Amino acid sequence: MEFTKHDFKKLKRVGSSWRKPTGKKNKTKVGKKGHKKMPSKGFKSNSSKRGMIAGKIPFRVLSLSDVDKLKEDNIVIIGSSVGGLKRKLIYEKCKEKKIAVINYAGKAKDTEKNSK
Repeated sequence: MEFTKHDFKKLKRVGSSWRKPTGKKNKTKVGKKGHKKMPSKGFKSNSSKRGMIAGKIPFRVLSLSDVDKLKEDNIVIIGSSVGGLKRKLIYEKCKEKKIAVINYAGKAKDTEKNSK
């Protein structure tokens, strides 16, 4: 279930990301029938699946040696402090081990443009 901000469709200036309604008579806050539901403990996902991305356990990688510790059931998130060259090496090593990488493209493309 996706929780959105109260009346975000009515007002252009109001974003869709969830914020708890604070008004005294707000229909969502009061829990009126026919209005959006507020997040509560009952909406929490199973502890075994919590924090997973596409059914795989995320792992933050900062160096090539971190990739050796991973298995195929992991998904890699390359740290933001890693430069373009090392990022490319990490991506290639993950490709060999058949491990998915989430955020490869950004810095790697920037370094390719600068090297030309």
